[in-house]
Amino acid sequence: MSREPFGRFARRGRGRMGIRRAGLVGAAVLLGVGLAAAADAPVDRMVRPLIESRSVTAQILLSRSDPFGGPPERSRGRLWYQPGRGLKVRFERGGGEEILADKVQGAFFLYRAAERTVYRAPWERAPRRIRKLIETPESILDADLRARAERRDVGGAARDGYRLREASLGDSTGRVALWVSADPGSGLLRWIALAAEDDSVWIELRGISLGRTARARDLTLSAPRGTKVEPLDPRELLPGGQGH
Repeated sequence: MSREPFGRFARRGRGRMGIRRAGLVGAAVLLGVGLAAAADAPVDRMVRPLIESRSVTAQILLSRSDPFGGPPERSRGRLWYQPGRGLKVRFERGGGEEILADKVQGAFFLYRAAERTVYRAPWERAPRRIRKLIETPESILDADLRARAERRDVGGAARDGYRLREASLGDSTGRVALWVSADPGSGLLRWIALAAEDDSVWIELRGISLGRTARARDLTLSAPRGTKVEPLDPRELLPGGQGH
């Protein structure tokens, strides 16, 4: 079987250092970092209901800066998260891109609709941050990131939030500054800002819904039956090739 897809992904990911180049998988890792980071007191009330829920769904708006000065890259998608079971993120760009980390299946998937291909890796090769968020979500509540109150402008409005101690992504070679803020209505985590030396990412979670039951069908890929499946090493998709 050809390994050309691995090389294509790797070439996309090995430009300038930063968090932007991680692509779709990197975005999911960054989301996991933000969810985990928000668990530091006094802001754990933003994320504790998500961690303790049977299932979480939300819309995602993601904006990534261009380190070369161009317009930011914006993506819209949807999140499904089931503590102890799995995480799925689907983005609309490029005809549809989707990742699924499913502990029950013991696998990590990347589906690219434009390529009509599902790339699959064993569970143990999934990015460490994602595996931790799924396997031991309660452990992130013990994080100590020394939250400090800080107000920022978000979409033209001042928002109260917390700047957190600079943290390593663990799955990459860079360090990232984090800021989180809650939805003024629900009190749940809504905005996550991550900034590295060269670029930045804004993640907004809209319409978060917490479910009492976890539906297995929510953690299935949208790939049509019979879609080609090829092997994948997720480390090739992350900065520096560091998947663990």
